[in-house]
Amino acid sequence: METELKVNVLVVDDNQINRLLLNKVLTRWGISADFAENGVEAVEKIVNNRNYDVVLMDIYMPEMGGVEATQLIRAKEEPYFRELPIIALTASMLNSEVNDMENAGMNDYILKPFDPKNLFDKLSRYQKV
Repeated sequence: METELKVNVLVVDDNQINRLLLNKVLTRWGISADFAENGVEAVEKIVNNRNYDVVLMDIYMPEMGGVEATQLIRAKEEPYFRELPIIALTASMLNSEVNDMENAGMNDYILKPFDPKNLFDKLSRYQKV
């Protein structure tokens, strides 16, 4: 496995331990990461910055969950918001949840606790050349 990825990631998770763990793994790969604690903060950062290559979005968070945040992002006019890769971070994969994620416009999902190799493989698809 390569050890470096050139990708700018927004991690959206209300759990501080999850954010710390993801930061440790992403930093090891040379990834530039930004963090949000809920969907409201995520939408605000994405709209204001427009510099993320991929978003790792937790599904269940206070204030606004990942599905609702993704729907708000996808509803925006500019192509950036419709094309931005959003990968769900979730602890469970019920069929109804998969449908909700797909219908909201999420591109993929990663189960928590995540397998670093799986995360690396998914993020490498969005690497800048």
